[in-house]
Amino acid sequence: MSELYLMRWPQNLSAVYVNGATIRYSKDQSVYYANEVLSPGQIICTWASGTDYLASGNLPTLPLLKLHKTYELSLKLEADNDLPVQVQIDFLNGHEEVLDSYRGTGPRLVFTVPKGMVSYEVRLVNLKHEWLRFESLTIGEIGAVGRIFEATSRKHYDWVHVRPLRGSNQKTVQLIVNQGPRSILPLSLDERCDMEQIFITTDGQAVEPLIQSLAHTLRNKTDAQLSLEAGLGYYHLPSEFIVKFKAGLKQIQKLGGISLKKEANCQFPQLD
Repeated sequence: MSELYLMRWPQNLSAVYVNGATIRYSKDQSVYYANEVLSPGQIICTWASGTDYLASGNLPTLPLLKLHKTYELSLKLEADNDLPVQVQIDFLNGHEEVLDSYRGTGPRLVFTVPKGMVSYEVRLVNLKHEWLRFESLTIGEIGAVGRIFEATSRKHYDWVHVRPLRGSNQKTVQLIVNQGPRSILPLSLDERCDMEQIFITTDGQAVEPLIQSLAHTLRNKTDAQLSLEAGLGYYHLPSEFIVKFKAGLKQIQKLGGISLKKEANCQFPQLD
């Protein structure tokens, strides 16, 4: 099982350098950050695996990682010139002393978690930029990020379409529904799974827009069977969600999408 985690822009403004900054949040959850007086070397924003929740009320914005294991970090963003943005990872011990650091200016950074690490932080560091548009930060085992086919994020839901590791002739698409929203979106990728998977995180609202956002992908699976599975936060999916989901899928069928001629084409878990 490979773990892959997707993080958005920090919601806590204390983790962002706001002096002189203009920050705009888009419907797709990307963030436009501009600061004409930002000096080179200034930290733009920080993600942290450890926080003092009782004192600050802030939750961790980075996942737990295994000691001695090698991971890769990927950034999805664009900036105002060809000069890359620097990313920095600091590993801290129990006394908040830096054990090791990694720095890179590419979209991909490979690192190994050192012995004695208790927490770590990821920082986005300015080199010479006036603005950038940030989409996502991902951390996972080597090669896991490359399995992401597409991802969509909105206020009430996220979904990530993942390819099987070795390709597949399977006509089943597995939809794994998790309760959210989550500041850290976890994707558990089973190397033995030979079907396409779509990891969905939803708060139960805006189900119709969620279905419509999936429509393009599902319309390309004209003979696909859909398997709807309960994920994190659910023992079984709420019946109201399943009813809305079925209705949305049938609407896609009318528009020329997936076949739903038989109820067997959709396998649903136990209802409430």
